[in-house]
Amino acid sequence: MGNQLSFSLTESELQRQKNAEGMPLPLDPRGKADLIMLIIISTVYSFDFLAVVYMVWNRKYAPIKSKNVIIMVLIMLVSAVWFVGDLQSNGHLPLAGTHLMDCKAFGLWMRVILGACGMCSLIALRAHGLYRVFYLYKPYNGLGLYMPFIIYWVCALIVGLISQFMKPEITTQYIELLDICDYNTSFQAVLYSFLWITLLIVIFAHWRIRKIKSSFNEGREMMVTCTIMFIVLLYSTTMNYVLSKYPLNLSQRLTITYMNHFATNSLWWLIMGKPLFKCLFDRQRYLDQWIYKLRKDGFQKEYEIDAGTAILNKQKSTLRASFTGNKEGGSFYNIDGNMYNGNGTVSKDNAYSAPSQMAESVTVLNSGNSYGQAARLSASTERHHEDILMEIMMDTSDAVLHTNRSQVKSQLYTPITLPETATMAPLNMQNAHNRHLEYVDSNERQLV
Repeated sequence: MGNQLSFSLTESELQRQKNAEGMPLPLDPRGKADLIMLIIISTVYSFDFLAVVYMVWNRKYAPIKSKNVIIMVLIMLVSAVWFVGDLQSNGHLPLAGTHLMDCKAFGLWMRVILGACGMCSLIALRAHGLYRVFYLYKPYNGLGLYMPFIIYWVCALIVGLISQFMKPEITTQYIELLDICDYNTSFQAVLYSFLWITLLIVIFAHWRIRKIKSSFNEGREMMVTCTIMFIVLLYSTTMNYVLSKYPLNLSQRLTITYMNHFATNSLWWLIMGKPLFKCLFDRQRYLDQWIYKLRKDGFQKEYEIDAGTAILNKQKSTLRASFTGNKEGGSFYNIDGNMYNGNGTVSKDNAYSAPSQMAESVTVLNSGNSYGQAARLSASTERHHEDILMEIMMDTSDAVLHTNRSQVKSQLYTPITLPETATMAPLNMQNAHNRHLEYVDSNERQLV
C-alpha cells in the first residue's frame, strides 16, 4: 500500500522492520494503534476548536472575559501545533518523501519552541497579568506586562536560531533506513534544560498569585496545572535518556503523545470549563453570582463593575425566582419581557441604568403618588388600581426578601408599568381628594 499510515501493515513498514534487524531495540511498525490515536486526539481538538469558537462568540460575558480570551485562544492554537510536531517526532507518521523529513522544522520549532514553550509562556503571561492587577494594582496592559514575555521569547528564538544553523549531525537529522528523526544526546540535553527552566518560570508565576481570593479560584487551577506539567515533563525527560529510541517502541510513543495532549487539554479546560458550561446552561444566575462574589472580594474596580450592580442583580434574580408564571401570564397588564429574559448582562455602560430599569419593571408608590393616580384614573377603575397598589406597598419588602417560597406563591402579583403622567400629582389636590372620596364608602376608608 506504499508509504502511508494504514490500519493494516504496509510494505514500507515491513521494509523498516527488516532494516532494524540486529538492533538492540526491536522496531514496532506503524499501523492500527497509531491511526486510532491520531483519530482520537484529532477528534478532541475538533471539539476544542468548537469550544474556542463559542468562547470567542461570548467573549463579552464577564466570567469568560476575565480569563483573557486572546491568551486562551493562543494556548489552544499552540497546543494543536505541538500535536503536529509530536506526530512527526514521536514516529507516528511515515516521513519518507514528504515535508515531514525536515526534523528541525517539526521536531525543534513546532514541537519544542512553538508548542511546549509557547504554551508554557502563555500560561506564565496570564499569571503575571493577574499578579500585576491584584498585587501591584497596575493595569492589564503596557510594557510592564509584556516585557518578561518578550525577554523569554528572545531567549527562545536565540536557542532556536542557533540550533537551526548548526550541523544536523550535532542536533537532529533524518535516518532513512528507520524513517525517523534522530536527536543528538547533547542537543536533547540543551532542549530539555530549556524546557525545565520554562516550567520553573511557570511555577514561580503561579506561586506569586497563590493568595488571590475566591472570585477567580486560581489556587486550585495553579496547583493542578503545575502538577500535570511537571509529571509530563519528568516522564518525557526520563524516556529520552533511558530509551532514546522510544519512537521505535509502540507503547512508549503512544504513552508520551497521549500524556502531552491530555496535559494541554486538561490545562485549558481547568481554566475555561466552568465559565463555558455556565454560560451555556446557567448564564444569568452565574453572572449574578460571579459579580456578587467579585464585589464581596473587593475586585469590582479591577473589572470596572459598579459597586451597587451586584446587589441590584441579586435582587432581580430573587424577583425572577419569585414569579412562577410565564411571560404571557398577566391577566390585566403587559409584563415586561426583561423579567423573563436570561441574556441580560452587566457592563460599564449599562450599570448605572439598571436601577431605573428596575424601577420601571416593579413600581412601588407612596401614599402621595397613590392619590395622584386615583385622581387621574376613571371612576370605574380607581378602586381596582388602589387596591393593587395598596397591597404592593404592604407586601413587596416581605414577599421579596423575607417570606418563604409558599408565601411568595400565595401573594403573587403581576408587575405593572404605569405611564409617567399617571404618577404626576394633580394641580388641585383638595378637589381630587374630595372627588375620590365620593366613590369610597365611609366604612371602608382607611389611613394610608
